[in-house]
Amino acid sequence: MEGRRIVLYIALFLAASYFFFVGLVLAEPFLVPLLTALVLALLMLPIANRLERWGWSKILATSVSTLTLLIVTLGFITLLIVQIKQFADDWDMMQSKLEDKFEEISEWLVNETPIEKEQLDRVTPKEISEANGAAQEYQEEAAREEEDEEAEEMGEQAVSALGAFMSFSVDFLITFVYVFFLIHFRGRFKEFLLRLFPLKRRQKVKEVIYQSSFVSRNYLAGRILLGIILTILYSIGLYISGMENAILISMLAAALSIIPFIGNVIGYGIAIAVSLLTNGDTSALLIITATFLIAQFIDSYILQPIILGDKLNVHPFFIILSVVLGNAVWGVMGMVLSIPLFAIVAVICRHVPELNPFGYLFSNVDIQEPETQKNPG
Repeated sequence: MEGRRIVLYIALFLAASYFFFVGLVLAEPFLVPLLTALVLALLMLPIANRLERWGWSKILATSVSTLTLLIVTLGFITLLIVQIKQFADDWDMMQSKLEDKFEEISEWLVNETPIEKEQLDRVTPKEISEANGAAQEYQEEAAREEEDEEAEEMGEQAVSALGAFMSFSVDFLITFVYVFFLIHFRGRFKEFLLRLFPLKRRQKVKEVIYQSSFVSRNYLAGRILLGIILTILYSIGLYISGMENAILISMLAAALSIIPFIGNVIGYGIAIAVSLLTNGDTSALLIITATFLIAQFIDSYILQPIILGDKLNVHPFFIILSVVLGNAVWGVMGMVLSIPLFAIVAVICRHVPELNPFGYLFSNVDIQEPETQKNPG
């Protein structure tokens, strides 16, 4: 009987988990802007509080905080778009250099290994280019015969691109509307949460609310500052190495550093791959390697202890799991939101006696077991 009950509980848990995550996926258009706004509002809350202490009205302090965040975000997006456009403009040149690089590798393999030139010709860019050229001629001939259909497809693609841009713009604007209201009515939301619990537990709830906002806000602000510093360090090293689009690659590598251990390796791999596609000489690869080693040493042993310290208190293993799960549920935005949201979950687990085992599991340091859960004697 006991075994059946355990099996039933496991089945119910798995079913509930399945429908929970399916619901998260389906609710993405609603939840992602709202949760993004929640995290951004927590980030800007100290600025709004400081302005109000200086005598500013609540509406003015909220408006200035939201507009400041909007201007900074638009500036970052503009910089990113400029870098991506520059990367796209250089793509043809990168392809040409890639073919030259393959030719050099092919010559080395033929001269230094038993591989014969005829074997390499099957996979070299030249053969691929010839095959692509033949395919392109066929496609051009077919396109000339079906110009009307192609024009119709281009129109559909243009409409689709316009729709995607409009959808992004609406989500972007609605997110900042949410930010404004979350900051302006933060007192009402806090009071609502307190009224969900009896009076004797409200002090504990206040502590959970404070620590949740403190952890997520300070971690996010610290990661942004670290990202800016890493971008500068990477940009200097990659620029010295002669890499094209050094700023874009540096921004990408700095963004990936949010994922413990794995992110730094991926960022380094991307930088090496781009260098091989463009320049790729030995000195450039050595400079890139030295840049990442020095930057990671400074980040791990100097910057993180000073800027982040132990503010997050979440085990790296569960940080990686939360990022992977966030990507599976909501893609890139899920990866961005996963860590601060999981940090809030960890804080709640550490303060709720029934969830204390999970709080202990998620934490990076040992936490005290509640008196009510300790074994007698």
